[in-house]
Amino acid sequence: MLAVKKLDTVNPSLHTKEAFLKLVSSISKLHHENITKLIGYSAEHDQRILIYEYCGNGTLHDALHSTDRDNKVLSWKSRVKLARGAAQAL
Repeated sequence: MLAVKKLDTVNPSLHTKEAFLKLVSSISKLHHENITKLIGYSAEHDQRILIYEYCGNGTLHDALHSTDRDNKVLSWKSRVKLARGAAQAL
């Protein structure tokens, strides 16, 4: 399965196709267990689309801002663990 992310082209840094391709090049060089792998992209018809591996557990945003299946808020200990994992990826 894949995840498709359509980027907002209002962002001035992505106005040109060249700027978007530079972003894609940078992202494609990232290889870490805490970073979802970029599979592909599209820059046709003034759209900016990134295609990633699908993450079955949701996004980092989901983990930080929503509740789990038991309707419990993510603990601070878990949040710190997620932050450390993100920092290691950087």
